[in-house]
Amino acid sequence: MEELNGTMIFWLISVGLIAGALTKVSIWKKGVELVPNLIAGVAGAVVIGSSAVMINMPGSLMFGFLGSLAVLFIMNVFYLQSDKDHA
Repeated sequence: MEELNGTMIFWLISVGLIAGALTKVSIWKKGVELVPNLIAGVAGAVVIGSSAVMINMPGSLMFGFLGSLAVLFIMNVFYLQSDKDHA
């Protein structure tokens, strides 16, 4: 089984950064800026991926990617834009 070490944390951070960047590229000007997307992607990947490792589930990187997408989806869907941005 997988263990939570520095290499696994590095890959979870990398997966979160990739998911955050892809989210920003896909929604371009309609959602949250790049840096909050990257931070939320990393946070989601590390939390969900680490918890998957802790309970001995295989595929923790996949769960990290799905966790980062879930956090990014929730953050960008409930993002409130000001009225001047809609003009």
